[in-house]
Amino acid sequence: MDKTQHFTHLLQDNKINSFLSWAIVIVLIIVAIINFSEGRYTWTVLTIFTIIVIILPALHFRNPKVMPTWYLLFLVILPLIASTTASYLFLVRIPVYISIATISLLLVAEINWFTSVKMNPKFAILLVLITTLAVTGLWHLMRWLLDISLGTSFILDGRGEDILNAEVMHEFIYSTIAGLISGLIFAWYFKKERLEKTNNIIFPEKIPTTYSEKSFSKPPNFMLKLFGVSPSKQAALTHFMQICLVGLLIIGVFSRDLHVILNAILALFITFIPALMKKRFDLNLMPSLVLWITLAVFLDAIGTTFGFYETIDRWDNLTHAVSGSVVAAAGYVIVRVIDIYDNEVHLPPRLMFIFIFLFILAVGVIWEILEYVTDVFAIWVGIDVFLVQYGIHDTMGDMFFNLVGAFVVATWGTLYLNKISFKIVEALQQRKLDK
Repeated sequence: MDKTQHFTHLLQDNKINSFLSWAIVIVLIIVAIINFSEGRYTWTVLTIFTIIVIILPALHFRNPKVMPTWYLLFLVILPLIASTTASYLFLVRIPVYISIATISLLLVAEINWFTSVKMNPKFAILLVLITTLAVTGLWHLMRWLLDISLGTSFILDGRGEDILNAEVMHEFIYSTIAGLISGLIFAWYFKKERLEKTNNIIFPEKIPTTYSEKSFSKPPNFMLKLFGVSPSKQAALTHFMQICLVGLLIIGVFSRDLHVILNAILALFITFIPALMKKRFDLNLMPSLVLWITLAVFLDAIGTTFGFYETIDRWDNLTHAVSGSVVAAAGYVIVRVIDIYDNEVHLPPRLMFIFIFLFILAVGVIWEILEYVTDVFAIWVGIDVFLVQYGIHDTMGDMFFNLVGAFVVATWGTLYLNKISFKIVEALQQRKLDK
């Protein structure tokens, strides 16, 4: 098998598997009809989408026998049936999220088979985990947006904000556990099946990919002019904010405020990461990138120290938009480096745009879980809360403005990030040659 062609064991071309798989499709059609007739339209859409993902290989190859393996489809169908007929069978919704993860795996495999995208199993499993978390976050975010804009009651059903927030946090935790369980199952499956004989299905040939620093779109000229501050001024602004952070550290020491001290130390450490990268990997980050990173931690530090989160209405939204853009940028750079460095992985620009949003949604879910868990732990042991959640509106608002930051990165920030990605690849290649 060609190294660029993976996941072939997810498909089979035989009568027994075809019969079982199509039987599962028929059951899903019945489930979709029941959901629609009882007004559960979101479940109806999810079930129809699942059916399309399952039958896509048969449609593509014009062969009804080419279907996904029935035992993977069993992971998909059981939670969907239970949610329609007997949801009380599951004490928690972890099986539902395992179903979503399995659907994601099949979709990732089909993208790998039928498009110019290339992925190896390890990257696919990581993408499935990110997608599972992102879908969970997007699902709740969209329902919250509908509630506040159209007056629906998908989430905001009249109960207290803290109760609703705790319920959503439990869903986030379930999806994380399900994503990890699914990742372990898929890793075991790929390891078990990789030595077996492949099937006779002929997949489309992959066109060799060439990489260039200019292969991804540049930001519009008006954006460059709008933010066109000279490199020397950018460096000066960065140093000014670092000096302010040192001042915050001194204030924290004199006032014996451990919270302020820890925030200032952490923020200062993050601002010096570019200098550490230069010393360790000989990577000279552009002043604009250093300013970008510094601004994100600076806004959070002064907001925490001077109580801006409580006194300025939109301060939390601002910091999440800026920090969300930094996190999205980090995700972009990591995946772009893998894209360039690993011949078995290739994500075209359009898919990278989608990946940035999936990544920031997944990170947002993990961050909100971290805030919730630390809140619960602090209350349990009787100490001051370090990371604070203020209810469902605070949580969903944070995730929304994370997406705003991700949109900035996805639309025009990739020019700078593309250059730094190539610099990191060059450093990795040089280290490999040195060894």
